[in-house]
Amino acid sequence: MVVTPAPEGSAVPPPDPPPDAADLTVADLAELGALFEAHGPRLVAIARRRLDDRLAAATDPEDVVSQAFLDARRKWPAYRAARRVGEFVWLYGLVADGLVAAWRAATRDRRDVLRNVPWPERPSIDLGLRLMAAGPGPGTQAAANEAAELMKRAIAALKDADREVILLRAYDDLGFREIGELLNVTENAATVRYLRALQRLKAEWRARGGGSAL
Repeated sequence: MVVTPAPEGSAVPPPDPPPDAADLTVADLAELGALFEAHGPRLVAIARRRLDDRLAAATDPEDVVSQAFLDARRKWPAYRAARRVGEFVWLYGLVADGLVAAWRAATRDRRDVLRNVPWPERPSIDLGLRLMAAGPGPGTQAAANEAAELMKRAIAALKDADREVILLRAYDDLGFREIGELLNVTENAATVRYLRALQRLKAEWRARGGGSAL
């Protein structure tokens, strides 16, 4: 079994390949290692942002990405044969699956809204306020708390598809081409979906008494 060395400068060393990846060629492992070196730090940053404070202490984002690369080595032959999406988008999907698994494991046997893998609450509220150009800005703590509560309700009122595209673009910092690949739509369609989702968030924000948005 061939094991690729840890790429210099990576956020986390690449994991040893699982037993069922032993038949990968040296060229396969080299290409996967290059993908890890290119995309690992970005994926770790995304995983870290996605972890809510309530669960971050129990889930290491680097472990999530390491597991994603173990999955990538196992699934590499099938991906290589089809390559229906770009390499980063494929890896992003594996990391997203890992985050879902981590949330479910952490909330197992509990009746908890966290089972739905929501946005991390505090960062998502801050993101919404920034997108609406509504804060934090000057003002009292009471006013800031009120704005945060309004934004929380506005975000909760959105359809899942609207929350998803806002998250992908403004939270995970994916480009519209990458979003289009994930959602199986064109880059232009992804752009339109995002702009419409922002308009709906703006409408929900204003309907709850939020200040004027840009």
